[in-house]
Amino acid sequence: MWDIRTPPAGDLNQVVVDPVETLYEFDGPLIFRTTIGMVDLLMSKVTAVRQVSIFLACQTDDRTVQALRAGRLSVFGAFDKASYWLIALDEAFQVKAYWNCSKADVPKRFFAKPGLGLFHWQKEAPDSLEQAFALLAIKFKGAELTESGIPFGKLKRLVDQSFETVRKLLTPPQLANTKSSTFDLEVAPLKFASLVVAVREPVFNMPAIRRIKALDSYSEEDLENAVQLRGREFAEKLVDVQSRLRRQEFDDAYTRENFAFLDLLASILPDEDSYVSSVEFNASTATGLTTVVFEKDTARSIHQTVQGADGRRVVETGIVSGVTVKSSSIRIQSIRGKDVTCIFDKDMFDELTGGQNVLHRRISLTGVLTRRPRRDLLEVENYRLPNDQGIFA
Repeated sequence: MWDIRTPPAGDLNQVVVDPVETLYEFDGPLIFRTTIGMVDLLMSKVTAVRQVSIFLACQTDDRTVQALRAGRLSVFGAFDKASYWLIALDEAFQVKAYWNCSKADVPKRFFAKPGLGLFHWQKEAPDSLEQAFALLAIKFKGAELTESGIPFGKLKRLVDQSFETVRKLLTPPQLANTKSSTFDLEVAPLKFASLVVAVREPVFNMPAIRRIKALDSYSEEDLENAVQLRGREFAEKLVDVQSRLRRQEFDDAYTRENFAFLDLLASILPDEDSYVSSVEFNASTATGLTTVVFEKDTARSIHQTVQGADGRRVVETGIVSGVTVKSSSIRIQSIRGKDVTCIFDKDMFDELTGGQNVLHRRISLTGVLTRRPRRDLLEVENYRLPNDQGIFA
């Protein structure tokens, strides 16, 4: 571990450091960008010793600095590198000494607290560029999820959970009942020190999609826009859930109306026996990046809500995947990924199906839920179909 008694690597012959872009200052530049030789550096003052200031420095680039300034990346994330320099500067910003350091050599107190942006008014920010620019990112934290490694079995379970959840969240409604080969997602390299799964962009198998007659009218742009919309809707729901939990407004009416979303969310949140201590979501929206963190204590409320839904009135939303006239029922694939048989009284069923084809359409239904291993059952009390703008009236 570095300390001031560590022999320096050199002194750079009294080179003067010139801050070319000051990002944070108080009685002088505290976090700034500069160039020494041909190296683009981000520097942060971490301590003062014997009338010199010690700065932590790492290589940087435009993308990192712009994300840091905009609040899309935390200070911790901007300095999350494998190697560093510690640089001693006098009052004239002349280099008096420097040290080459690996991350393990740098005292932990020299790093900013994770999740904090450059300025105090900025909201919680992600700790990696992968999260900052992802369509959707999920970050798991836990004692066994470290930078040096993750138990293989736990890694597989978290990746499988992420895969199932993200596909349920982002699959365009048009592709809800198609084979999995029609739609995939490109992810960034997995990032350890916790586990970050960051979705970069959707991947469509257009030849396979074109072979489905009902989907022939959709362009790749249409499907990409549908994925973006699903991501924005998810981000808005996350913010709403978190704010209601904080305001203690997580009442029966809200949980009934949002049951399908909450059930899906609960599938990836830590429970009492989980080795995961928190889950962080980062999602791009029309107004910027949304970051929401659920700690284990917060997740408990959501788990309790969805576990108590059996035999209660809930709202299900999904895509109609089958219609059975004989039993006055339809089958939907819920947004929570579960198949649900929905039973109507005859008059309501005739009203829904009379004169229109509801197969493959989105639908929202209110009724009493019975959970079952293979396919849940919903006794329908009323239903809603979306308008031309895709909104349920």
